[in-house]
Amino acid sequence: MADTKHHASALPVETDGISYSGIVWFVVILTVTTLVCMVLMWALLKAFKYQADSSPAPSRSQVASAAAERPAAEGRVYPQVNAIGPAAAGGPQLLVNEPMNLAAQQAREHQMLTTYGWADQNAGTIRIPLDKAKELLLQRGLPVRGQTPVATPAVK
Repeated sequence: MADTKHHASALPVETDGISYSGIVWFVVILTVTTLVCMVLMWALLKAFKYQADSSPAPSRSQVASAAAERPAAEGRVYPQVNAIGPAAAGGPQLLVNEPMNLAAQQAREHQMLTTYGWADQNAGTIRIPLDKAKELLLQRGLPVRGQTPVATPAVK
């Protein structure tokens, strides 16, 4: 006769390999840690507020007091200051009035494009206005490769 009794230890059962109790403990510890950190931050902020309310107002230095008392032109204490820092050292300076710097740069560029002047005085190179250069270019034409430059009369 065949044995029909099932033995309990015949074959092991394969599980899915997930530790559900580990996941639950992780979530519990994460929640408790988050709540503890929130309570500590709340207590720290309350302590800072209490300290700020109970301490006297800090005194200003003489330089800060003097600067605060001066009337500001256009919302600035020093409206003519473009940059802060040692200009003689050659290092970068902190630009504090960018619109004024931009206007000065545009004025320099306009002056260079519309007036005569030296491009390099040591080399004898001059700068002519842009409009005059365009007129001369239209009169003389563009140079073509392979041609020798034509001697042109001096510009008056």
